[in-house]
Amino acid sequence: MYIASIHVRFYETDMMGIAHHSNHFRWFELARIEFLRHIGVTLWDMMNRDIVFPIMTVSCDYKEPARFDDEIHIETYLVKMTRAQMVFRYRMRRASDGALLATGETKNAFMSKSTGKIVRLEDNFYQPMLAAVEEMHHE
Repeated sequence: MYIASIHVRFYETDMMGIAHHSNHFRWFELARIEFLRHIGVTLWDMMNRDIVFPIMTVSCDYKEPARFDDEIHIETYLVKMTRAQMVFRYRMRRASDGALLATGETKNAFMSKSTGKIVRLEDNFYQPMLAAVEEMHHE
C-alpha cells in the first residue's frame, strides 16, 4: 500500500461546501502516479518508450463528504498486474478522524502512444509493478 496525501482546495468544493464528486477521479490519478513513482516507474519514462496507460474502467463509491481544507489520505493498492493492464484500488480517508470518505477502482491498459494499439509491458516497467502486487498480497 502507498498513501498519497492531499488537502481539499477551495476551488474543488461546490455550493454545498463539499468536494465535488468529480475531484475524486483526479485524486485517484494523483495517487496512482505517485504510487508508480514510489516504486521507480515514472510516467515520463514510460512515455519516452511510447507507452501510455489510459483508463478503461473507473468506479467510485462515496461514503462521506470531504470539505475544504480537509487533509485526505488516499490508500493506493496495485491489486492486479499483467503485461497488458493494471488494476488499482483506492481508499480515501480524512486524516483528522480516519473516516472513510470513498473507495474506488481503476483499470488501465498499456498502449502505444504513437499507434493507439495495446502493447505488452517491457520487463523494466513490468517487474517493479509485479513485485508491488506480490508485496501487497503479503500485507
